[in-house]
Amino acid sequence: MAYKRASFAEIESKLRQDFARRLKEQGHASGETSDPILRILFRTFAGQVESLYSDAEKIREALLDELITGLGIERRMARPAQTIIRFFEEGVNELIPAGTELVGLAQSKARLTFVTDATIAVSPARIAMAATYQDEMLQLLPGMELPDQMQAGHPNPDPVPVRLGPSPAIFLAIENLPPEHLSHHGFFFDIGAPQLQRDLRREIWRMADANGTFGAAGILRPQRRNGGVQGLQWLVENGMEAEDGDLDRPELPDGFYAGRVFVFPDVPSRRRMFLCRYPPGLDQGLARIFREFASLFGAPRAWLRISVPPGTTDLHNAVHSVSLHAISASNIADLNQTVEFEAQGTSIPIEQAERFLVAPIAITGGNNNTEYISAFQSSSDPGNGRFAIRNGRVDLTPPDRTGRQSGNVNIPVWVTNGAVGNTVGPGNIQTFVRASDRPALRISNPMPAAGGTNGESFGDAHQRFAHVLLSRSRIVTEADMMAAVQ
Repeated sequence: MAYKRASFAEIESKLRQDFARRLKEQGHASGETSDPILRILFRTFAGQVESLYSDAEKIREALLDELITGLGIERRMARPAQTIIRFFEEGVNELIPAGTELVGLAQSKARLTFVTDATIAVSPARIAMAATYQDEMLQLLPGMELPDQMQAGHPNPDPVPVRLGPSPAIFLAIENLPPEHLSHHGFFFDIGAPQLQRDLRREIWRMADANGTFGAAGILRPQRRNGGVQGLQWLVENGMEAEDGDLDRPELPDGFYAGRVFVFPDVPSRRRMFLCRYPPGLDQGLARIFREFASLFGAPRAWLRISVPPGTTDLHNAVHSVSLHAISASNIADLNQTVEFEAQGTSIPIEQAERFLVAPIAITGGNNNTEYISAFQSSSDPGNGRFAIRNGRVDLTPPDRTGRQSGNVNIPVWVTNGAVGNTVGPGNIQTFVRASDRPALRISNPMPAAGGTNGESFGDAHQRFAHVLLSRSRIVTEADMMAAVQ
């Protein structure tokens, strides 16, 4: 609840009334307060009190920010708008690292920077077929663009009966694979059901082996990565290793398309043989969908089965399409400042007009290159400088508190255009920031940018803080239990 602020006139009037009342209590009948010296005194004091009132809200916000940061909860920062990017190669294999910069055109014709949220590979691979299975019925996804040879097979769009068990699933067949198989390939799911979008973050993927069996060696599990991208990891491996381009990147909160983008890990050589014509049992349904089934499904492909919770309703209409070589991109840009303590002090404003703070990258002392750590991080090293983010400013504490050991500091941060990024419509991201980057690649931008904010209000942050503080990530609700078990 916001405090009611008194205006300058109200404060001055109240001071006059209180002074007149005190004069009368002391025996002065008139209680006159029109003396010019008193008038100047009242106005000066009223101005100071009004300033104190105006700062009260900022003090509350700063205290909440310190509590959130100290407990390791997501900071109260601006959120970048997020969109989806697809890449198309011209006969070559490319690796697009995380942080690759692209140009987005807003409605105002302003050029905004978007960067890719994760590293993906681009290759000649393509989706040969995508279908949903539910209630013992197999049906092609309606929004998919099938290859010409599949279209020539006159596919049947109606559901066909097939017995593949009680659990619903999404089936994908990938062809034209490079030697690296599906290593680092990105998939985007255009999903119309919010519940399914949340469920897919926990559901396992299976890759069919050379015999068409969806065994344990082909099981992958999603794991959250930057911006809400889901990085798949092998079940039987020690875990997914972060991409080199992702290691030094600040943590981004979940964007608008979180849970819809999935990126494959490295496919080791023994799993690159996981190719088959079709999984056993699926041929019955495929033969009913494609007239030329024998000729269309004679070549080996990579087959994926994505589990879907049994309670999902109308799976066929919930998933509109699946795209390959896709990744989310967020409206963020690097802003780097070099601060001289003697000239600029130790409290530095970061946010500018239409540029809002997302996250600091790595603050270092310019003279000795020592890293500044958070003011809430414990450390016994007296040589560490410290920083804290309060109300759009970075407050710095040099190692000796005077700046003599480090006369300047480098402050690189991520900033965003906030809500302005939401005005970048579909198709308005078509080029790299550097035109010379990867001239063989074409860019498609099928989805609009969304989810950008200029910051989080005090009320929303206070509610989120209370919720996290009460649960502290414990298993409290049925949904918590399901997430922990899965």
